[in-house]
Amino acid sequence: MADLPVINLEGQPADAGRAHARVLGDILDHSFREAYLLDLGAITRTGREDLRRQAERWLGRLPDEFRLEIEGMACGSSCDAIEVAEFLYADIAAPTRTAGAPRSVEQEIAGPMCSAATVTLGQRRQLVARNCDWLSATLRRGAAVTVHSVPHRIPVMALGIRGDIDVDTGINAEGLWLHLHTMPALDDPPQDRTIISWLFWARQALETCASIDELERFIASTGRDRGVIVVACEGGTGHGAVFECGRATHERHDRDGPWQIATNHKLSLEIDEARESRSRCGSTIARYCGLRRAMRDGAADDATLMGMLGREDVEMRTPEHLRTIYSAVFDPARAEGWFAWGDESGRPAASRGSWTRVRAPF
Repeated sequence: MADLPVINLEGQPADAGRAHARVLGDILDHSFREAYLLDLGAITRTGREDLRRQAERWLGRLPDEFRLEIEGMACGSSCDAIEVAEFLYADIAAPTRTAGAPRSVEQEIAGPMCSAATVTLGQRRQLVARNCDWLSATLRRGAAVTVHSVPHRIPVMALGIRGDIDVDTGINAEGLWLHLHTMPALDDPPQDRTIISWLFWARQALETCASIDELERFIASTGRDRGVIVVACEGGTGHGAVFECGRATHERHDRDGPWQIATNHKLSLEIDEARESRSRCGSTIARYCGLRRAMRDGAADDATLMGMLGREDVEMRTPEHLRTIYSAVFDPARAEGWFAWGDESGRPAASRGSWTRVRAPF
């Protein structure tokens, strides 16, 4: 498996985008992009014209600084901005449905399916562990650590898929860690505040918030284009919380014991033995119960948590296109931890990937 690249992006958004494109030459090359989009289109059942319309609409709705970064990536490569947007958007695209049309993978599973646990280690210390379960085809691009240092914003280190400029998993220079899971949202988008596409919303939060309380104010002041679960930890205090966010609403759950776990459903859902016995392998309930069993057995260090993420009842291993594409175990107080990634053949990250030490540069 290739080494984990560290990509440092500094300066104004357009400059950062151009610099990013220069180190992504191979995956922004026309032949790679076309093959990648063809593969993802077959999985998501999204045609190219439909993808372009969706990506163009998505690009037009992004905050200016992120749109400028994408335009910078276009200037630094042989692509135009819409082609870069297609490349970044393709794995979350879904076909514009007509009556009787089959559901896409995205619609069938309601988005990326993930698992997480946070564990206290004593006064002001904690560990956070997460599996990101999504389309293994995205790993054709590889994985990377990407550091964003934008003037007048908090520097952020993101862990994830190479080439992404949004954030699904990351920590900022104030020691605030957050990562996202998807969650069904039943509420309508808000009409009284800015709506930000969910993964760029997470990056915006990390670049502007220094604490969990500031994060909650950010959550309340913005809308999202889908429901998300936010797992947040403060490195300086050892405090942790889970936010369950609809498009306009949210509910906060502070960790009040030695550990807290989350998959892709509301924490208020009661899961008894009968519900667990009816759950299918890989479902949000099955993964939650696997984490709960592991926590009750006692998970108190990096190695134990890495093993927990690779358990058969926690890791995503068997669906045709879905796998645990990457995993992380991190200590926000020390701004360091471990990261593993899988590959496009379907090798899951936590149990079969190579765990690599990662340290934030701030």
